[in-house]
Amino acid sequence: MPYNLLILPLCGGYFILLNFLYFKYRYQRLPAQRILFNSIIAGVFLLFFTFSIRSLTSAQFPEFIPFLFQILNENVSITHIDYLWTSIFSFVIAIFFTLFGNLLIVLIIGYDRPISFAVKKYGDEIEKLFRRSAKTGELMFLSLKSNKVYIGFTDIIPVPKETNYLKITPVMSGYRESESKILRITTEYFDVLDIYMAENPKFDRYDIDISIKQDEILTAGIYDQDVFDLLRGEPVKHEDKPTATQ
Repeated sequence: MPYNLLILPLCGGYFILLNFLYFKYRYQRLPAQRILFNSIIAGVFLLFFTFSIRSLTSAQFPEFIPFLFQILNENVSITHIDYLWTSIFSFVIAIFFTLFGNLLIVLIIGYDRPISFAVKKYGDEIEKLFRRSAKTGELMFLSLKSNKVYIGFTDIIPVPKETNYLKITPVMSGYRESESKILRITTEYFDVLDIYMAENPKFDRYDIDISIKQDEILTAGIYDQDVFDLLRGEPVKHEDKPTATQ
């Protein structure tokens, strides 16, 4: 096989790594050199797989491969090069495997499960925090560089590296004083949340979501009402902690 034909299997390996749902979120975060090296490995396996299919087909149907290549050469104006169509088919197989595999994953287990897996395994700390809130309903607190503070939950697991914005549904908001950094809660949304949870037909959507730029988040964590009361010098109330599901 001429060595320049190896470019198509390598492109196929690259396509799989950056588009298959269980691979793409990992390789989006790796350096270009690492992606290239892994694409070469994936391309070698892809080429071996294609040659295996060709060998098995030739063994079972000896006349089929020559007949297929003859038809292709007669109908496509390409100079005859040994193993050219094998190389082309390896790239086609990569595209088919990726697209069909993604479709099966979405139809069988849904789109959220690969996203959750990717965030759990490869996500940064903020993405993992949002994943935890989406799965458990726990409240988060987000302190921004502008001293604005939001306490709320999310029902969306962020897709890694898809956007720099994260969505939160606030239940409280406020700010930190510039000098002391003491937290001041200025707005509470519990009454609106109670109406929403009561399934009032006039309020069927709790549509006050806020999109926050991830670069603007200074500190973040799970919100614990007992800890917050202790920091304010108030006695701890032995009640269930508020979550998005209460």
